[in-house]
Amino acid sequence: MSRHFLFMCHPDHGHVIPNLAVVTELAARGHRVTYLTAPSMAEIVAEAGATVVTYPSRYRDADFALVANDPGYLMGVLLDESEAMLATATAELDDDRPDCLVYDTSVLYAARVLARHWDLPAAQVIPVFASNEHFSFLNAMYNPESDAAERPAAQRPKEMPEWVGATMARIGALCARYGVAAAPHEVWFEVPPLSLVTVPREFQYAGGTFDERFAFVGPCVGDRSFLGTWTPPADGLPVVLVSLGAVFNQDEGFFRTCVEAFRGRPWHAVMTTGGGVDRASLGDLPPNVEVHDFVPHVAVLEHASLCVTHAGMGTVMEALRSGTPMVCVPGSALDRPTGWRVRDLGLGTVLDPADLTPAALVDAIRSVLGDEETAARSELMRKAVAESGGTVRAADEVERHLARSR
Repeated sequence: MSRHFLFMCHPDHGHVIPNLAVVTELAARGHRVTYLTAPSMAEIVAEAGATVVTYPSRYRDADFALVANDPGYLMGVLLDESEAMLATATAELDDDRPDCLVYDTSVLYAARVLARHWDLPAAQVIPVFASNEHFSFLNAMYNPESDAAERPAAQRPKEMPEWVGATMARIGALCARYGVAAAPHEVWFEVPPLSLVTVPREFQYAGGTFDERFAFVGPCVGDRSFLGTWTPPADGLPVVLVSLGAVFNQDEGFFRTCVEAFRGRPWHAVMTTGGGVDRASLGDLPPNVEVHDFVPHVAVLEHASLCVTHAGMGTVMEALRSGTPMVCVPGSALDRPTGWRVRDLGLGTVLDPADLTPAALVDAIRSVLGDEETAARSELMRKAVAESGGTVRAADEVERHLARSR
């Protein structure tokens, strides 16, 4: 029987792209999919098979230097998005309510209030590490001492930060506005009946402690042609993908350092800037370096021997999916725990951005490319990703969740 699903996500490629394949799969099964997002994402979402409803997002106006290292500011930005989403959803979809919500965890405030307001089942998509009583991704992100710990969330804050109270107050205001009786902490810290985690359990911190409410489906990869095309080089050199993702990508110095690191080296670099820097600002490029705003990383990684990444979960999952070892250069609190996990599982190494020089990058690349154990562990993780189920399992889980909820 055909059902109506409403997906909700803010305009961040690292959060939208992981669920587009699920949208396509549900549409192919005969379901109707509506997708609430910002105008900047409308085209790629429509191509995935959804009917797009846009809301007035201010996400791209945020100060991402603060987003990277200030949790209170980040929560404020995401609450702003949630408020705008709720206003649009209730105004434009109240007469066409879905059967089930599927929401990105970053906008859980909007989705969990809306699900209660409409009395609907909902499923959460987590494109980062999941959290439970044994591991907190939020603690891991913003605890400066946690890079020395096996589990970054082992350290707990000694006192509640001020921003937590401010966040609770805003959630409470949203609940009151939409007639939701739940307390703010019930909305924020709810463990929903279904969370789709687009990470394999083997990569998740404390993965064995998560119960059946968490489906570790791994990366859900679909058509990425909207990112362009890419042709393998004819020079026969080992390919290295270099990327800072689609958000924290305005570091011209990083890309210039990478250009110099590859100059005259026996590797072929494919650098993607995400439109964050002007390619002309990188100067004369050697013949073994190509620079693009966007290319499908999955296409490059099919041929790559290594990935140099900011340790964003999207790029890391794409690399694990192809069994590609990594050099991680995490520049934000959001990405450091992922880099640590890559390092601790022997899937690559971590290079502090403060220590990044052409020589240091060359040394890191050599150390990973020449390590047989890293290659073997990367191959084992590739198999784990393949066995996680991906897009088909994610769609199955959502359908089963809706059937159980009726």
